[in-house]
Amino acid sequence: MASTQYEKLQRLLRELFRTNQADLDFGIYRVINQKRDEVEQFLEKDLLPQVKAAFGEYQSVDNQLLNAELQEEIKQAEKMGFDP
Repeated sequence: MASTQYEKLQRLLRELFRTNQADLDFGIYRVINQKRDEVEQFLEKDLLPQVKAAFGEYQSVDNQLLNAELQEEIKQAEKMGFDP
């Protein structure tokens, strides 16, 4: 994942958690304020390895699909008389 996309994800999660608004002191925001350091640790250190692992699972599938498409295109080029 490109770092700019990852940074967008972090900003979105910060916005959703509203970690930058200490004046919200009710309901779930009270809990988030109390756990602000843990939320920040998650966003700064723990999230990236989890994102990489999740996308890593799909990378091999993407490669397999691309290779299958490439092989199909090579076959079509050969049928048309081209040397791929």
